[in-house]
Amino acid sequence: MDAPRQSSIEEWRKLAADSPEFVVDRFLSEAELLSPLTSGAVIASHHPKEKMVEHLKAGCALNDGPLSAVPYILQDLFDVAGLPTLCGAPFKEMLDAALEDSSLLHQKLGTLGAAFFAKTVPAEFGVDLQGRNKTHGACPHPSGQKFAGGGGAGTAARTVYEGLVPLAFGLDTCGGVRTPAAFQGLFGFRMGTNSYAREGVFPIAPSIESIGAMMTSLSDMLTVFAALHRLKTETSQMTPRGVLLTELSGSTALPIKKGLFEIARELNAEDDPSLIATLRESLGHCGEALMTIRSRELYSIHQYWLEEYRDKYDPALLEAIEHGKHCSAFEIESAASNQEKVRSAFTRFFDEYDYLLMPICHETNPERRQWTIEFESHLQNLLAPASLAFLPALILPLRCGPDRFGAAQLIVNPHKLNVVPEIVAQIKNYYEAESGSE
Repeated sequence: MDAPRQSSIEEWRKLAADSPEFVVDRFLSEAELLSPLTSGAVIASHHPKEKMVEHLKAGCALNDGPLSAVPYILQDLFDVAGLPTLCGAPFKEMLDAALEDSSLLHQKLGTLGAAFFAKTVPAEFGVDLQGRNKTHGACPHPSGQKFAGGGGAGTAARTVYEGLVPLAFGLDTCGGVRTPAAFQGLFGFRMGTNSYAREGVFPIAPSIESIGAMMTSLSDMLTVFAALHRLKTETSQMTPRGVLLTELSGSTALPIKKGLFEIARELNAEDDPSLIATLRESLGHCGEALMTIRSRELYSIHQYWLEEYRDKYDPALLEAIEHGKHCSAFEIESAASNQEKVRSAFTRFFDEYDYLLMPICHETNPERRQWTIEFESHLQNLLAPASLAFLPALILPLRCGPDRFGAAQLIVNPHKLNVVPEIVAQIKNYYEAESGSE
């Protein structure tokens, strides 16, 4: 299988400057080819061609915008004026009205010069880590249907992988962006505390909501990260300090470990066995707390639809919602206690360090038949720390062989985001060597 189609932001800008119509026509023709292959599981909606061209021309005119003339995709949980927000739901009658206002993220990207192209079908209400949607079809993996596409925003990842757009956004509340990026070999990041996930977004778990972005190159990741966090992309004189944590509750596959060690070597990440043991004790079993918090907030959102639409919900999602209704006082208190434990652990860690490097998933992208309760539990444990502590994280793909992808998450001190350009500069050699070996 080929690597993700490499089209940098600069290349897209040049194409758009030459002919906005060509860029839009290419997207629409590629989308037409993609949709029959995936049974309509990818594209949820888009504006008419004329409006898409208009958006792209407006982006081209904003010459000083850091994302000027960059086409992007939104997961269909974000509101866009003139389009419905259907949420990948199994029922439409409550959701199919075109909206008058756009989400704050859509508005922000417009001020940066980016051009909205389309919305993609999420997992049902953006929740499933495999990327399943019984109404529209499972998120298709580039290597074939036998593989899990991953995450609530898996189809958004697929559009970037296929080169339909260079940039896609989705919710990463519980790993909905980190998981598909890892399974499909993409770069990206999860934002920390921000309002972009709260205004004009259909929620998953509002108290821990966050957005994530996906792209195909390290340089594009830095460009988009800097634009949304108002950072300069130039490196500083400071040397970031960090620690590598290769595993939590379960063993990590050798290809993932190898990639982690190679990136850690480029970063000169420190080895502190005592600290690593402390982190494992504090973070190692917090996945259950994340699922309890998610279930309780899912129930608060969906409870009023259950009587009428219960039979239409995916059984796995319905089970999660019902769990939120019936959580015991002990489960609720335990989840809150574990969340505070995770947050306190990171507060202490970031007193001395700038980042924590760890895997997103303990295995390479799995086949669907390999997805078990145990697999998902280990995955949740790795995703939970950044989610529960509401922290930003870079998504860094790892070399894992044909048809297999993995990724690291580099969880960043939210008070020292200015170290990100230096981190990107330090790991550049790893990705240049990878590109040269293909």
